[in-house]
Amino acid sequence: MRLTQELGKRGRYAKVSGRSLGSWICIFVLFAVVVFAGYSLYRWVRVETAQVSHREVSVKKVVARDSTKHESVKSGEPAEHRNTVQADRETVPETENRIAVVIDDMGYDLLVLDKILQIDAPITVSILPHLSYSILVAERANKAGREVILHLPMEPYGYPGKCPGSGALLLQMDRDEIVNQLEEDIKDVPHLSGVNNHMGSKFMEDGEKVEIVLDQLKKRGLFFLDSLTTKSSKGIQVAKKIGLRHVGRDIFLDNDCGLEETLDILNRIAKKQDSWRTIVIIGHPHESTIQAIRKALPIFRHRNIHIVPLSDLVQ
Repeated sequence: MRLTQELGKRGRYAKVSGRSLGSWICIFVLFAVVVFAGYSLYRWVRVETAQVSHREVSVKKVVARDSTKHESVKSGEPAEHRNTVQADRETVPETENRIAVVIDDMGYDLLVLDKILQIDAPITVSILPHLSYSILVAERANKAGREVILHLPMEPYGYPGKCPGSGALLLQMDRDEIVNQLEEDIKDVPHLSGVNNHMGSKFMEDGEKVEIVLDQLKKRGLFFLDSLTTKSSKGIQVAKKIGLRHVGRDIFLDNDCGLEETLDILNRIAKKQDSWRTIVIIGHPHESTIQAIRKALPIFRHRNIHIVPLSDLVQ
């Protein structure tokens, strides 16, 4: 009898214990599921937040880069304010002889830029768009305090046999095509103060096409240097008409590409300084041209002839 009662108590205890154990197991499993779900939700939210933050940072970087790239072409911004190094330069009195030296066709390599930057004078660098080093040359020249302008390709006589290169403005283009291509060319060369034409002997003779281009430059606060690759160029005429700051080229320095010939031109300029007040010289990145400019510097300084950034001579 006692044995039966004892077994009955144990059975009831076992049932109660069994139910308690099962309940605890269920509670534990449920707790584990909740914890796992919560952790998964936390991880998902954290990853999504990180991705959004990364996208926001990326967008900010792109905007900042684009803003920097376009800062130099804001409408109405004075050229002398686009480069803090240039803004702090010494002002040369207008009563003294001043020469602006522009080196065209830049953007093909960096070695020639280094040689130009080693010249102790504010040489202006004119850069072709869409070349391998166009942007880098502009960045380095600007950092060194040199003025940067766009060497804008335009259709020459003899086109397409004579090709002006990528980004060229052609006479067959309508107004929208010219504006869009010009915009792409300007975007490709940062830190611009102005523009001069590359080739363009045929394009520059068309007054309507030239006005489309110069009107866009005026809106962006850029000046225009007419390279005068043709005697019939409409550049200066149109610039005066629309009130665009401009200047014309006086001398092509290195048509013969020889050191002695180039240096002789610079010497004759110095000797005849009483017959001129300002001169705009265009040269090219030849070794002979760079050497001639370097050799002419002591002569210029002795005669109190100043090499100045191109923007100092625009009207």
